[in-house]
Amino acid sequence: MERERPDYLPPIEKPRWSFPWLTAIGITVLVLAVFGVKQHLDTQAAWNKRFTKAPATQDATPTRAPIDLKAQARRDAEVAEARLRRVVEDREIEKERESWRCINHIPFRKIDGGWENVVGESC
Repeated sequence: MERERPDYLPPIEKPRWSFPWLTAIGITVLVLAVFGVKQHLDTQAAWNKRFTKAPATQDATPTRAPIDLKAQARRDAEVAEARLRRVVEDREIEKERESWRCINHIPFRKIDGGWENVVGESC
């Protein structure tokens, strides 16, 4: 037996399921998942391409870049000159440090009219 709904109650509405929103969210999640899988596969392919070495063939001979002897000699001369400059500068610094005076492990250097504390140094 079917019961009758009283008149003072509002009519029962159809349950709303929000179908368009669920579809949009589902499609978004699916697109993001596909993008993540594609990114993973691309990364894996690049990794394999970079770090897996192809088997070496016996026909392949290693090729070397030609050496420019003049440029190499020029670089060697520049390096030697830089080393000489460094030695000269080190000697000058040592000469200057010899003129310093130490009081309680604090170095002082002579300036016009007195002595100056050398910051950041110790003796």
